[in-house]
Order: sequence, then structure tokens, then C-alpha cells
Amino acid sequence: MLCHEGGSSLGGRIGSSRTCRTGPIYQFETGTVIAPGPASGFRMMTISVFLDRSRPEPLTDQIVSHFKRAIGQGIILPGTRLPSSRRLAAQLSVSRNTVVRAYDQLILENFADARPASSIVARQPLLVSPPDRSTTADEPARVTVSMPKSPRLTSDQGQRLSFDFMPNRPGHTHFPMRAWRRHLQAALTGGAHDIARYGEPAGYFSLREAICAHLAARRGIVTEPGCILVVNGAQEALSLCAQVLVLPGRPVIVEDPSSQGAVYAFEAAGARINGIGVDESGLKTDELPDRDGSLLYIAPSHQYPTGFNLSLERRRRVVDWCAATGSYVVEDDCGADLRFDGEWRPAIASMAPASTVFVGSFSRVLGAGLRLGFIVVPQHLAGYFRARKTLMNNGTAWLEQAALARFMECGGYAAHLARLQSTYRLSRDVLIEELQRHFGEVDLGSCSGSLHMLWRLPPGLPVATTLEMLARRARVGVYGFSTAGVWASPSCPLTQRAVVMGFGALTPRQIVEGIARLSDVVDDRLDRHHEFLNELLSSDPVPARFKDAEKPNRRPAPPSRRELALHGMRVGRSRSPLRRFVREASRMLVTDLYRYPVKGLSPERITEVELAPDRPFPFDRVFALARANSNISWENPLWAKKALFLMLMLEERLALAHTRVDPDSLKMTIEIDGRSFVTAPLDTADGRTEAERLLGTLARPDDPLPKLVYSRSGHFMDKPDNVISLINLATIRDLEARWKVPIDPLRFRANVYIDGPEPWEEFSWIGSEITIGDATFRVDRRNGRCGATNVNPVSGERDRDIPGALRAAFGHKDLGVYLVTRSGGRVAAGDTIVSGATKPEMVKPTPPLLVQTSRRMICRGCYFIYDEAARPLPFASLPPNWECPDCGTDKSKFVAQQTADD
Repeated sequence: MLCHEGGSSLGGRIGSSRTCRTGPIYQFETGTVIAPGPASGFRMMTISVFLDRSRPEPLTDQIVSHFKRAIGQGIILPGTRLPSSRRLAAQLSVSRNTVVRAYDQLILENFADARPASSIVARQPLLVSPPDRSTTADEPARVTVSMPKSPRLTSDQGQRLSFDFMPNRPGHTHFPMRAWRRHLQAALTGGAHDIARYGEPAGYFSLREAICAHLAARRGIVTEPGCILVVNGAQEALSLCAQVLVLPGRPVIVEDPSSQGAVYAFEAAGARINGIGVDESGLKTDELPDRDGSLLYIAPSHQYPTGFNLSLERRRRVVDWCAATGSYVVEDDCGADLRFDGEWRPAIASMAPASTVFVGSFSRVLGAGLRLGFIVVPQHLAGYFRARKTLMNNGTAWLEQAALARFMECGGYAAHLARLQSTYRLSRDVLIEELQRHFGEVDLGSCSGSLHMLWRLPPGLPVATTLEMLARRARVGVYGFSTAGVWASPSCPLTQRAVVMGFGALTPRQIVEGIARLSDVVDDRLDRHHEFLNELLSSDPVPARFKDAEKPNRRPAPPSRRELALHGMRVGRSRSPLRRFVREASRMLVTDLYRYPVKGLSPERITEVELAPDRPFPFDRVFALARANSNISWENPLWAKKALFLMLMLEERLALAHTRVDPDSLKMTIEIDGRSFVTAPLDTADGRTEAERLLGTLARPDDPLPKLVYSRSGHFMDKPDNVISLINLATIRDLEARWKVPIDPLRFRANVYIDGPEPWEEFSWIGSEITIGDATFRVDRRNGRCGATNVNPVSGERDRDIPGALRAAFGHKDLGVYLVTRSGGRVAAGDTIVSGATKPEMVKPTPPLLVQTSRRMICRGCYFIYDEAARPLPFASLPPNWECPDCGTDKSKFVAQQTADD
């Protein structure tokens, strides 16, 4: 009897057997064995057993050969029940003894197992020889098939990344789910009969009409539905262009760099690719060839990956070039609907409609999973493209087209586009702000539209492939040219030192956390592997920066934006009562103030300081010892990553030099091994040379001398923004009690040392304001510690692993906070501190249980583990608005980690 559940499908592998009340699930037909499919669901699958009675080979051997082949090739999976000998004999019209002998031979050769009172089941053979696919004398030689290149738009690690900056991927949470469901239902209700028949290969007529209206209003392209084809995404449109417009051996001109998808489609059609460079005004049109019959592929509105917008003058040159040479232009306009800044320039298709094939897509606005795009062709080519589309797939799925047509006709698409522009503009601004916060003045391509930006990596960072690898280990996705779908010629200067950063699929808070983690991953690598310094120092000359062709017009951030960078508690989002908390002033005092005139050298204790709003600590890290091959000039030194400078993390012997710089005369006093030296003013060549000789010989006696650089208006702190570091001495004492070792507070090289708060209380101030003396500060963020804290400031020895110990104890390496001066004033040692932070109401503790065990709670967002045995508080005692320090997931998303004993 046949027991059948699920759909019927022929072919595939036979899965493990399943039984029902009436017995095994098998049905036999002449020459076939029909059996259930894999355990994921029932499917009817056929295994053919061919018996040729004209051959001298016995029927038993033929049956054995068929089953051995099916089991060895995985068609029959191990554990699958074979049909009974009686049924198989009846099916094949052979005696039962023939089948019994065949099964005995399979068992003997370890291809099957006999289960008493049950059945014969297939088993995994010990050794299966692969089928011989070599050409024999009786078999003609096969035609050689070449594998075309294809872009890879998916990532194997996409699900494992906590912060994925994949370019041109929209956020799935922005999809208009309710409206789309409504339009799908309306399409099914009003025209379900269209499912049962083929549609027009060019696309659903109502959708083509809606696209005509959209292009006329937004891009100035006047066309008709007969010149539009609806396609399965932009890649199919490019493949159609290659099949219709490209002849084997003919040249195709592309931008350099350009999109892999376009270049590979043209190469598959036999084209010769000629790349022409781009600059801040787009394609260099003066390099276009004069010969006839060429095809030009260009993305004028938002060039990929640089983002540059082709100037109006060069657009006119392209039009004139088409008229003069009789060439066609493929204009890629994907993503042009998302434009945040700058002027709209006319599409080339509106200026030369008879010579331009216009490619558009809905993937950036709605999502690539819908596979909806369109192509506008000249009227005299419409028939050619329609014929190719018919041969390719005979049209695009009707239901999605009908829903999109209704969405556009009712105005929902235009409203959705307006919302996305506001949302993605904020995400873009946050990404630029965070890159500048962690990497200084970043060199970006145009950021005026679409969902990506090109970032040219600054000195002090490794090449793109290395940075991508390091970032993935920290679950951050950044993409170099090869993984971002970018084609570039070997001579392209951006290939090794540029990454493409997307921002559409991340929330502003995720962008903040992701860029912070990206910055830390390079420092952590250098801290653990000092030889990594060689990869960060490039001997290549620094390339010219991008000109500000279209500088993004970043609008003031809303008040809620200020909370995005916070690691601690956020005001107004707690589910428990909050009250305003003001610490008693007499208990919180400034104990010491320090400045560090030269980065990496000894501190100078001061009694008071005058602070200015949004400015760094005065005369702090204004000098730095740049490495000899760091390409940092004395005349105009800019902030750079710390790997380009001598620093305690690598040159711990710098702690043996006790220095002091006079702020007025700029003369430096250096004391080494009891000997004192006084240099000439450091703003003179003699003063710098003398300091470079003394300090360079001390730090690295065998290397070229460093260059002493002076920032007259900035600083060389580890972070480029104007922050002041603060350390709570109670937190240091708490670590000393935990680790049972003394810790010199000067290891942490802070500007302000305070005493009086509870240990770690300073973290609860983040996002609030504190007053010290006459000045007011905003507590901006935590301070992540690097390997410089491992060096004893007295002995100059690397005798601790502070970042590693912090990670082991707390899951992070943060100690102390950064302050931003809001209102200036005088601050002196002994001044009181008033905190305006919010703290949860104190809850009366419950009596402890007699037996209390610690738990390990795991975050379902990024798998961060909160180990109560290594934490000061049990997980249940954390405030309700506590969040995961890695990905920002709230406390309610944590679950208890299961162990083997559970």
C-alpha cells in the first residue's frame, strides 16, 4: 500500500526511510523503485533499475550493479530501506531467488545491512570509486565548456557578521510590508487568471506605464511603454545589452573602476574591455576613442564605486561622441532615485534617446530579493530586445509586477522613496561622522546618493584585503574591490587602498558600534602582534586626495542622535522608575591634572588649567615622533593613526626618558639615566634634530631617526576628536583588589584624575553632563585601553596585560571615560565634581539563597556572553535598560547558556 504525504516530485536522492501504520512507503512500477525523499519532507522519487536480458551478464549481477551505483553516488542515502525481495521481484518480473541473491551480494560487499524481522537498508560503503569520466575510444570527445566570470553578491559570512557594511544593500526593516501585502492581495483578487497563462515578455503593461510616468517626472526621460522591458534586476538588463549590442572582438568602453556585473556580461559576449579613468567630474571623456562601432557603459548619476556625478559638460561630450561615431551608450542609473545632496543632472537618455539604453532597478529602494528592474531602449531596437528577452525567460513573474504597478499608481512608491531619502541621509551622515571620529579627516568619494561610499584608506591602516580579513574576525563586514563587485584594471590606483562601505542595511546605532569595533581591531592586532607594524607602514607616496566635487550637506543631527554613541544607560527608555541623581559634592574631587606635550612621553603635572569649549586639553600631545617612513610632514602634520608614531605600546623604552616642554619657549628638557639635556626650541630645525637624536636612539637605536612633528592647532591623541580623558581612582583600587597587584594610575595617561565616586560609576554618567570647577562637560563615551597600559611608567618594562585582563574579567577593555567641554572655565586640583547622571532607584536586596550558582547569559544578537562569575553584578540585578556591550541588544534578548549537564 502506498503511504504518501507532501508533494509529488521525481528525481533526487532517496532519504532515510519512514514508516506508517500500513508499512514502508514504497511503490513499484515496471523498471522503477519509487521511495520517499529526504527527511525534510516527503517526495516521490524514482530510481530506475534496467535489466537487459540480451546481455550475457546474469540478472542478479545487473541488479547488484544498479544498487551499488545508486548507493555509491548518493542517490540512495545510508539508512534507506530497500524494497522487499518479493515486491522487487514482482516489479522486475524475475524470480524472488534472483533478488535474494542480489541482496546477499550487497550485504557481503558492505553496501547494505540486514535487520532481522525488519528489512534490508542501505549503508555507506567503505570505499567508493568515483565514476570514470575519462573519454574512451567508444565515446566521442566532449565539447570544451568555459566558465564565464560572474559577480558574487552574497557572502558566506553574512549571517555571522554583527555589523555588515555591504554596499548597496537596503534595510529590510524599511520595506513597506503592509502596503505590499495589500497590493499583492488586490492583484490576486482582481487578476488571478493571469497566473495560468504566459504574460507579455516585455512586462506587465500597467507597470511599464507607471515606469514611463516615473521617468518623465524624475529623470526627464520621455518614452512610451513599448520601449520599456521589465527585467529580473539590472544584471539581466546588462546581459540583454551584451547579447544585442556586443559583437565578438569589438571594443566596449567602461569606467575604471566599474561594476563587475557589467564588465563580466560584456566579456561573456566576447567583447574587448577598454577602461577609461574617472575623476571628481566623472568619466574622463577626452580619452574616448574616435573609432566607430564602440559601446560605452557608464553610470553618470552615481559612478560605482567612487560615487562621482558626471558633469553636465561631459554629458554633452558623451552625446556628441555618440553622434560622431555612431556608438551606443548603456546608461546605468541604478540607485539614482536615492539622492541626498547636489543638483539633479539630466540623464543621457533624455539628451540622446536614439543612442542610449537606460538601465534602472528597484533593488536599492525595495530590495534585491524582488528581482525587479527595467530597461528603456531606443524605439528601433525594441523588437531586438523583446526577442532576446523571450528567448531568455519569456518574461518576468506577473504577480510582483502587478503589485508594483499598483504601488506606483497610487503614489505609494513616491512616498516610500521620500521616507527612504530622509532615513538613509541620516545613516550616511552618521557613517561619515564616525569615520572622522575614529580615523580623522577621511578621504571619501562622492556621498551625494545611493547606498555606498568609497573610502580611501589612510596611512596607518593595512591594505584593503588585510583590513577586510581582520574586520571579519571581529564580525564586521567591510569590502575591498574584489568582494564589493568592483572591476578595476591593474593600473587603477585605488585597488589596494580603498574599501566600499554600505550603510543602508544598518541602523545609526549599529554604524556607531561597527566603526568603533573596526577601529579597535587594528589597534588590537598591533598590540598582540608587534610585527604587524610593518604592514601598516607603507613606503608608497601618499596619493592625492579626492577633491570636494560634491561635499555632502550634512544637516544638524536631531537630539536623539546624541544617544547613538553611548554604551551606558540611556535616559527615558527604562522600564523601571528613575530619579535624578546628584552626587554629594564634598565626596567627589579632582586629585590631579596631567598633560603630555609629546605623544608617548612622560606626563607633566599641573595645578590648574583653562579649558575652552569643544577644544582639547591645552598643550596635550601637540608633539609626536613620526616614524621615518610615515610620510608625515613637519609643515602641515595631520592627525593619523598611532601606528605611524613612536609609542609606548611598541617602544616601551620611551618611559625611561623624563621630559618637560616649556609652553612659551618650546624648549625641551630630557633626562635619561640621570643625565639632563636641554634642546633648542622645538619649532626650530636644531631643536627638532637634537630631540630626534636623543629620543630616537633611546627607542630604536638601529632604526632611522624619527621626525618630531608639531600640531599648532590640533593634537596627536589616539582619537581625532577633541576629548579629555578622565580616570576614577576608585575603579583603579577595585582592580587592585580583584587582581591582587598594585596598579600605577599613570599607566592610563589620563588628563583628569578624580576620587570619590563609586568604582565604575563614571560609566553611568555617559550621555549626561558633569561640572568640574568652572567648566561643564558632556561625558561622551568609554575609553578603550590599548597596549600602552602594559608598560610600567617607572621601570619602562612591559609587565602587565591590562586590556587582556579587562576583557577576561568584564568582556571589554574599557577603563575611564572621555569628556567633551561644553562650557569653558578654570579647572584645578581639589575642585569638586557634580554629576547630573541618572541612576535607577536602589532596590532593597533580597536575602541570598543558601546555595547560589553563577550563570552564563548569552546574547541572541551577537553571542556575547555575560559570565556572572567574572562580573560584579548578577545578570538579574542589571538595570532593565542595560544593553549588550557588543551589539546593543537589550537585556530581554539574553538567554541562559545551555551546558552539557543541562
